[in-house]
Amino acid sequence: MRDNFCTANEGIGYLLVSAGSSMKMPLAFAGLMVIGAMAMAMYELFAVVEKRTTAWAHRGGAD
Repeated sequence: MRDNFCTANEGIGYLLVSAGSSMKMPLAFAGLMVIGAMAMAMYELFAVVEKRTTAWAHRGGAD
């Protein structure tokens, strides 16, 4: 199972490693920006899901 994580031939992680090793820094930073945008979107998604599923815990608090 560990081999699946180390030997990828596609994806954003592979793009970052490949671009970094071939000194294509604009491509590497673009990959980092994509990962950052995905992380922010997932954070917001889970914040909304949390508020909807645990509304009783957020009733009196500030938003």
